[in-house]
Amino acid sequence: MANDREVLREVWDGRLPIKFYIAEEEKGTGVWLMENEPYYILVPRMTYLPLLPVKKHFESAIPVTDTDNQPTELWFSHGNTPLKWHLPIGVLYDLVGDGVLPWEVKLRITDFPAEKISRLGSSSDENVRSSFISNVKEAGYMKHRGAVMQHLLPDQHAQLWRGVHRDKFDDFWKINHRLMEHIDNAPYRCIPFRIYTGVHERYIQKFFKPMTDDEKLTTLGQLLKQFMPESVVELDQTEDPDIIRSYEVAEGFKIKIHGIETPLNTPIQWLSEHLSHADNFLYIIVLKTGVLGEEPLPS
Repeated sequence: MANDREVLREVWDGRLPIKFYIAEEEKGTGVWLMENEPYYILVPRMTYLPLLPVKKHFESAIPVTDTDNQPTELWFSHGNTPLKWHLPIGVLYDLVGDGVLPWEVKLRITDFPAEKISRLGSSSDENVRSSFISNVKEAGYMKHRGAVMQHLLPDQHAQLWRGVHRDKFDDFWKINHRLMEHIDNAPYRCIPFRIYTGVHERYIQKFFKPMTDDEKLTTLGQLLKQFMPESVVELDQTEDPDIIRSYEVAEGFKIKIHGIETPLNTPIQWLSEHLSHADNFLYIIVLKTGVLGEEPLPS
C-alpha cells in the first residue's frame, strides 16, 4: 500500500499554468459571437480539460448551435495537435508542452478532427467520469484481479470521482488507498502502465510483473528495456543472476513520469503506488530529444 504521504501529496499538488485562447484559425469564420481575452488558470496535473471552467469563461462568445444547427462542441488543441479529453492534463503537457509555461491551449469549435479525437458530447462531466472509472476498474483488475474494486460501494466510487473533480486529496485517498493495497502482502499481479510516445501514437500497455521469479523487484529500466529497448542502455552486462541490471536513458531520448526525469533503477512497484495518476495507471512518457508529440505543421 502507498504509505509515503508526502510523496503522494507532492504528486497531487502538481500544477500547470495554462493560457486558453480562441484559435486564430477560428477568427473571421463568423462562428464565434465575440472575441474574448485569453483565460489564464493554474490547474492540477491530475485533472482533465473538460472539467475546467473554460467553457463558462467563454460562454458569451460560444454559440449554442453550430452552422448545421447542432449543439456547439468545444475542443482543444496545442499548436496543430488536437488534445484528447480523456488524458490527464499533465500527460498531455508532458507530450507536447516542451517545458514552455504557461502552456498555450487553443479553443476550437470548427473543423472537428474526428479522425484524431473522440467527441465528448453534451454530458461532458459524465463522459469523463465514465472514462475515469473504467480505467480505475481496469487497473484494479491488473493489480488484484478486481478483488478490491468489486467490493467498493457506489458511494465510494462517487467519492473517488469527487476527489478528482473537486481536487480533494483527502477525500480521494480515503478510497484510493484501498486500491493500492497489497493483498496478503504480495506485490501486484502486474503493473498498470501505459507508455506514450505521442498524443496520437498508440500507447504501449503490456503484462509486466513487479517482481521476478526469484523475488527481486523489477525496475523502470527493466520495463523499458523489455518494451522500448531503444530508449535505454543496459550498463551491467554480467550474466551473474544475483546482480541487478542497471540502465541509463539512451542518447536522444527523454523519459518522464509526472514531468519528472525518473531514475531508471526505481522499483516499478513503488512507482505504481506513488506516481500513478488518479485513474491508477502509471503514465510513462518517452520522447525523442527535440521531437514532441505534436502534429507537424501543414505544408
